[in-house]
Amino acid sequence: MAEHTQLIDAINIRTAVRAYDPDPIDDDTARQLDMTIDAVNTLAGIRIQLVRDQPAVFAGANASGHLKNAANYLAIVGPKQDDEARERAGFYAERVVLAATLRGLGTCWVGGSWDAAEAARHCRVPHGDELYLGVVIGHPENHLSRMAAPYEQLVEIQRTHRDGKTYEQFTRDMDDAARQAAPAWFRAGVEAAMKAPSALNRQPVLFSYNADDDTAAARLDPQVETGCGPNDLGIAKLHFQIGAGSGTWAWGDGGLFIHR
Repeated sequence: MAEHTQLIDAINIRTAVRAYDPDPIDDDTARQLDMTIDAVNTLAGIRIQLVRDQPAVFAGANASGHLKNAANYLAIVGPKQDDEARERAGFYAERVVLAATLRGLGTCWVGGSWDAAEAARHCRVPHGDELYLGVVIGHPENHLSRMAAPYEQLVEIQRTHRDGKTYEQFTRDMDDAARQAAPAWFRAGVEAAMKAPSALNRQPVLFSYNADDDTAAARLDPQVETGCGPNDLGIAKLHFQIGAGSGTWAWGDGGLFIHR
């Protein structure tokens, strides 16, 4: 797995990890993650923070068996009542998640499976900001054998670990002829977005391609309620951008992607 260092490789092997080994995240790994976090915080205008060794934050989830040995997390902090900031938070925090995946760490986005008040005690939440969500992070259970597993095996685990929506469902706004006419980069982007995490695994983002100006668009599906729509939109946009190979998104529900 160490030979695969591209973000698309991380997308292809990332799964939600709920069981962890108790081994701590070492200082060198933490420094590497903090370097990534500092860079994306500058771009995003939010405050992602790595918090280590706080098992009390997950005491209930660990006791119930929903999580196992969860103790570390990414705290995702940003302006209150700001959907665009929440979207940016999803986009850029998932970028940190993928960097962690390439380092052999496991992650799992959490909203309700933690003590948010306890989590807020161990990170910086300035006046006017709030703690949006968190990402559990740590060494997956039996991580040494996982690190030794072939990349192809990890890809297969990702492919089969959950039921997800089809390409046609993700592109519901398009008819069959439009799908056939769409360029390869669009399909690659959607297929990468199909592997993105989302609240309650509801995958609430729809993609479409406009041949007239060679752009893609992403919008929240009004038929799906997650409570984390802007965050899920940002995560899905990042996956799409990586899958498409190059290009940039406009923020917002219905924002356009320009491929370059």
